[in-house]
Amino acid sequence: MGKANKKIISSTIFYSIGEIVPRVLAFLLMPILTKYLSPADYGITSYTTTIMTFVFVIASLSLNTFLLRNYYLEKTEESKKEIIGGIFVFICLFNLALLVIQMVIFPFAIASFKINIPFYPFFLLAIINNFFDVIAIIPLVLYRIKENPRAFIILSLSKVILQFILTYFLVVHMREGLLGSYMARLYINVPFAFIYFFIIYKNGIFVLSLEKIKAALIFSLPLLPASLSYLIVSVSDRIILERFISLRDLGIYSVAFTLSLALNIVIQSLYKTFEQIIFKRFNDVDFDVLNLKLFKLFSIFVICGGFTISIFSREIFMMAASKSFYEGYRLMPTMVIAVIISGLNTYTGTLLIAANKRKLVAVLTTISAVVCIIFNFVFVPLLGYWGSLYATIFAVSIITIVSYIKLNPNMRVVSYQIVLLLMVFFVPLYMDKYIMANHFFVKILIKLLMSIIVFLVSFPLLGINAFNAINLRKLKIIK
Repeated sequence: MGKANKKIISSTIFYSIGEIVPRVLAFLLMPILTKYLSPADYGITSYTTTIMTFVFVIASLSLNTFLLRNYYLEKTEESKKEIIGGIFVFICLFNLALLVIQMVIFPFAIASFKINIPFYPFFLLAIINNFFDVIAIIPLVLYRIKENPRAFIILSLSKVILQFILTYFLVVHMREGLLGSYMARLYINVPFAFIYFFIIYKNGIFVLSLEKIKAALIFSLPLLPASLSYLIVSVSDRIILERFISLRDLGIYSVAFTLSLALNIVIQSLYKTFEQIIFKRFNDVDFDVLNLKLFKLFSIFVICGGFTISIFSREIFMMAASKSFYEGYRLMPTMVIAVIISGLNTYTGTLLIAANKRKLVAVLTTISAVVCIIFNFVFVPLLGYWGSLYATIFAVSIITIVSYIKLNPNMRVVSYQIVLLLMVFFVPLYMDKYIMANHFFVKILIKLLMSIIVFLVSFPLLGINAFNAINLRKLKIIK
């Protein structure tokens, strides 16, 4: 196995660890927290987190994408350090101004829209924590640029692990409840801010070049509407649901959503590995062949992973949440479909950006966002959170369909995706009702065997040698 091959595999492993560990910790902590936090508490956390997700995208200005793509175009080490340091300084200054603006505007907005969550302390702490999360972007991108996944994982995981430990301590032992979860993040965020500055100090130059910042904004700002539109499709459901359902139901919905996002372990691990390959080899003569192989692998792991989560939805809820949240397991199969389609859109979106079709990405996500909002306001009052789920699936499907038309994907892969998506939706509906309903461990074994069979059959179905798939050089994915 060549050095390049080992590097690709090791990077995938490290990024997988980076996705797995936080979700495992969340999974382990959830049954504890659901004992000490009510569904209404989870509704508050979900709502503030959703709002801050929008602010996060605005605050980052998509400058991380600019740095990831344009760093290699800088010809000297000094200019590379200047672009790292300059963007970091700009993001810090921009976010300080944004922090002040939020503190002024949010109390009036909460009162005007009659939101059932007070500004102090929850929104205030969420705003402050979000500031620290934003300034972490550039140090983390820096390690990706330098192809140092080990340092990336150490930096990101150490923060996550410390936050989980402190959250457990404050919520369970100090009995500080929901406030303790917000304070735990703040107590860890502050010292890590000094670490971020030190990392940039060692690898960049703190100089604010208006010319380079202008070039960065010219590149990144057209991506911002697409990012915001994508977020509207992904998370606006919780903002709209707050207007029509109770905080209890919103909390149950949020727990189901969190557990469904376990599939992002697969999506983000593969994406962070394949993204660099796509950008590096997009103009190669044999890229179409390479892309088909990557797309097949991406489809297999993402959809089969979604099938497994969907079929085990009841068991996942039994292990991860207290009884007051159990009814949420019925939502997971439908949620997983939305996550799968969004994951496929992540791959196709990378292809469109590599082909310099950023405007198309922006238009697609904007149309999808508008459709999502309209459908949510129409169907949520009629169907509750089910209406929101159907609206989200329809909205993300619009992006997929148009992207497929533009990219002309292999129809064999598309047919496989459709069949598996139908299985993800329908199999869990009948599994618990008709198969060994009174024999828990037999049912677990049957579900596990079904998941393994679906995964193994996927490779020959798409014309991929499963053993060669382990060796990326035999698949000619790396050179």
